[in-house]
Amino acid sequence: MMNSSGKTLTVLIGSVVVMTLLAFLALSGVAATFAWMAGGGYGSGPALCQNVTPGMGTNTPAAPSTPGGNTSPCVPASEVGARVVAWAHAMANALYVNPACGGRISYPNCYFTWYKAPGAASPPGVSPFPQAVIQYGQQICPGCSAWANGTYQCVSFVRGSYSQVYPMRLTANAFDLWAVYATQPGWREIPSASAPAGQRGIPRPGDVMVFKDASIGHAAIVMSVEMPSMTTLGAITFSNANSVSPYTTMPLLPDLTVDTAMWPGYSVWGYIRPSPWGSLHADVTTIRSDTIMSTRAQKGARHVL
Repeated sequence: MMNSSGKTLTVLIGSVVVMTLLAFLALSGVAATFAWMAGGGYGSGPALCQNVTPGMGTNTPAAPSTPGGNTSPCVPASEVGARVVAWAHAMANALYVNPACGGRISYPNCYFTWYKAPGAASPPGVSPFPQAVIQYGQQICPGCSAWANGTYQCVSFVRGSYSQVYPMRLTANAFDLWAVYATQPGWREIPSASAPAGQRGIPRPGDVMVFKDASIGHAAIVMSVEMPSMTTLGAITFSNANSVSPYTTMPLLPDLTVDTAMWPGYSVWGYIRPSPWGSLHADVTTIRSDTIMSTRAQKGARHVL
């Protein structure tokens, strides 16, 4: 039988264990909260796999950088693409969900369609939406709800990201952008699910990412790309408006399609990319998937997402 001092010691030890567990759970909750802020809620967005440091820069497109001897699985952005990413980043960081939704994400009224207007105090801790992009929307589509705060749409986000760098002169519903830009001078298309495996191409940061579904589809800006290998999955991160989150990361498969399981009914049809020098073959990134797998396998395994 345990004496009174033994019982006291047992109680003390038990109390310490309980307090330790409670502290761990509290810290875990804080960590999860910060992870949400970085990935999908308020904050600066996810860490991006990108070799070119984006900057707003000037409005004049520059020649694309080349990977050269780079062995990183990160696909580099061209100078144009890096500036598009910078504007998309500034826009995505300003998006939020209507406070009346109580933090619940649901279609159609509780998606990220609101932005913090320049000079506004609320919501606190959120960056203001770029004034230049607001003015651009007012100029090309005055009074349009697709560009309005509270109903900001995915195509407006895409065109806004390009507005200060390499403006997209034509518009359409999201999926219809693929057909509209197929023959436009100064643009080229990189197939994903729209083509068989041997004809697909590698996405790059700054590309317009076109989704197909049973309705009008969706459009986004590619923020970063991590290449797959023969044994591991890659990753593609994109930003967008009128969605469940300003930033989303999906697995990039070895056959260069995107695993859209988290968005049932959607497929990534392909990517639209500036080709400012007029050649549909400039800055070519279309390679066979078996070549990608064999070359990337030589550069070391990465984690599987």
